[in-house]
Amino acid sequence: MGAFEQWGRKLDDLLERAKVVAQGGAGKTAKEAKEWGSKLTELGEVLKKTAQEGVEKFAQGTQDLTQSAKLRIEVRQIKAEIGKKFQQMGKQCYELLLKKVIENETLKKLEEEITALKRKIEEKEEQIKKLREE
Repeated sequence: MGAFEQWGRKLDDLLERAKVVAQGGAGKTAKEAKEWGSKLTELGEVLKKTAQEGVEKFAQGTQDLTQSAKLRIEVRQIKAEIGKKFQQMGKQCYELLLKKVIENETLKKLEEEITALKRKIEEKEEQIKKLREE
């Protein structure tokens, strides 16, 4: 947020200049008062320009943050989609292993582990069923 700090410093400097000009304008003659008025007008233009720059920087910063957040959400959605595709691929692979369509030692071992886990689930579900019947 260095741009905002820089903008704040500019505004502080302008405020000090405005104080000096305002204090210097007190008790002036008509000619001096006119010169003092032009200095105030010039200072007002500088203040206006500085404020406008700050608002533009703030708007750009907000837009950048919004765009960044949107992109992070899109990345998470794509990663979730990839996870679903891996899950679908694994399920398809498992089914092909059961049907003996593909042969691979690593996949065969995983298939055996999954089958054993499925048996455990069936056993637990049977125990639950018995407990409900009691």
